[in-house]
Amino acid sequence: MLKPSIKENKIPNQYLSPLFCLLFVSLLHCGGDGYDKNKSKSNDLYTAILLSLPKAEENLPQPAMNTVEITVGDTKYTKTLGVCRGDLNVNGNDNIMVPGNDQTLPLFYLHKVDFTANTNVFLTPQGPTFIFNIDMPGGGGYDPAVVCETKILENSTTIYDIQVKNCAVDKIFGAVTPPTNTISFRARCTKGL
Repeated sequence: MLKPSIKENKIPNQYLSPLFCLLFVSLLHCGGDGYDKNKSKSNDLYTAILLSLPKAEENLPQPAMNTVEITVGDTKYTKTLGVCRGDLNVNGNDNIMVPGNDQTLPLFYLHKVDFTANTNVFLTPQGPTFIFNIDMPGGGGYDPAVVCETKILENSTTIYDIQVKNCAVDKIFGAVTPPTNTISFRARCTKGL
């Protein structure tokens, strides 16, 4: 005879410790006698709980409009953006990149940007969307070694703000040192630029 399967609902482990701590603190406050005596201990416990909770991920600093702030390894760069536009791949103009007349390295390219996407966005070395590469001083370039999570911070009718943190990259061409690295960037631009 087959037993019916029972779906097990579990609380993720990351929530168990803070949950038990909060339960313990609430039990401390339930007693009538000794409330003032336990108040100091409770405050200390509250502080310990708050410090143990995962911190909200901070965003990179907001760059000036039509600018990208890039960190390659430990080196920071600021580049002016010359393109921030798209037409849903009708003419292949879905790009955020430096202007064509800017040949000072590094050069920043984000191709096939889906300006309609706000979540589940990832950088890739090759299609279908959000193809990233950067040409570095020395003649080489990087693109993502893995798919990198991307955060859209603003996507209004006029402004697009995109952030990537600690994306693992590797050499795509030329001599680039080191051949593997990490890149973080935040680009903020006027749509239609």
